[in-house]
Amino acid sequence: MTSNTTYSIEQLHQRFYNYLMDKFDGDSDEVRIIQETAEDVLPSTLNEYFGTGYASIYDIQDENEIESLRKKIKAHTVLKNIDKQEEPRYTEVLKWYRLFVKSLHNESSPILVPGEDVTVHSPVDDKFEPTIEHNDADYAPDSEGMEHQYNLTKKERNPELRHKCIEYYKHLWGGHIQCICCGFDFGKAYGDIGEGYIEIHHVNPHHTYEGVHKVDPTKDLIPLCSNCHSMIHRVEGQGKCMSLKELKDHYKGIKYNE
Repeated sequence: MTSNTTYSIEQLHQRFYNYLMDKFDGDSDEVRIIQETAEDVLPSTLNEYFGTGYASIYDIQDENEIESLRKKIKAHTVLKNIDKQEEPRYTEVLKWYRLFVKSLHNESSPILVPGEDVTVHSPVDDKFEPTIEHNDADYAPDSEGMEHQYNLTKKERNPELRHKCIEYYKHLWGGHIQCICCGFDFGKAYGDIGEGYIEIHHVNPHHTYEGVHKVDPTKDLIPLCSNCHSMIHRVEGQGKCMSLKELKDHYKGIKYNE
């Protein structure tokens, strides 16, 4: 990577998450699965099959090296078949990681992590804006907004199910919506801009189903605040998540509904 900025693992983790959230329109479940595969599965898989010595996916900072690994997976007699059965596919995850690495080439100002010193050699103070592969000649200086087409297979979500879940819990809770774990109410905390806002979590991860399937919005979906939604996915293993009971057992913070 030819960036002039030095990043910590924590910063790269956060930037990769932000990049994917932008590309997947804020679909946090899909983003977490991709990032978990990249961080928790791919390094050990690549080490096992190709004899690499990656301690982290972020050890791979060269776009050509990433693309070479994608080609090796596709050509490997065993791994290519495993790749076809995985969701998401390893080659697809590496593609997104390569695009993320490419986006860092124009980066100059990292996210600051408390307690860390960051060395920035560029005098330009510019916020992170992920980019997609393009011909540099297509862009004029200080311009943006070019349209790109993506070849991506993505499982659709039904927004009506989200609405039904929220309405169900609003009925239970006297007309307002809050986090089912900690009780945080965005409306109470932020006023009008937070009224009615909540994240919806799939009790059984979306990717574990094959094709079109039935979803009961009163049983298969639960409302969570952003913090609790992040924590329920913070378990080891590709695409796994805690149960609501496990999340409540872990939670030691303020009980907003008490």
